[in-house]
Amino acid sequence: MPFIVEKDSGLIPQILSAILDECVNGVTLADPDLEGSPIVYANKAFERLTGYNQEETVGYNCRFLQGEDRDQEARYQIAEAMKNHEGVEVTLRNYKKDGTLFHNRLKITPLFDKKHRVIYYLGVQYDITNQVNASNEIKELNDLLNASQNK
Repeated sequence: MPFIVEKDSGLIPQILSAILDECVNGVTLADPDLEGSPIVYANKAFERLTGYNQEETVGYNCRFLQGEDRDQEARYQIAEAMKNHEGVEVTLRNYKKDGTLFHNRLKITPLFDKKHRVIYYLGVQYDITNQVNASNEIKELNDLLNASQNK
């Protein structure tokens, strides 16, 4: 069942904001009615994850996190899902404010009003850099092991 809300400027009251700020994962809301679907809310965990504060985040589309690394299949999956008003979960190469690469597992969920119009996109960001690095290291070690066994 979709999460249905009414769109108004008081959608994120102080108490909800306080709850979201305690989350360990980044949480954002993007407004599809504004040009470029910019972020209209980002929690404190998003700030900690990316290094960007509210002033540097609100009003901008999340794609600024990709920097110059734009050629990512996940970006096309996101665009397609949003075009179809569907949710999507992808992994992106993102960059913190200081330029550090992190692997962002991003889940986007459309939020609908009573007329089934998308009024916001909820984004939840998980930093999976350690898992990606561990998987890459295991693959490299397996490749080395296989190469030494084939000699």
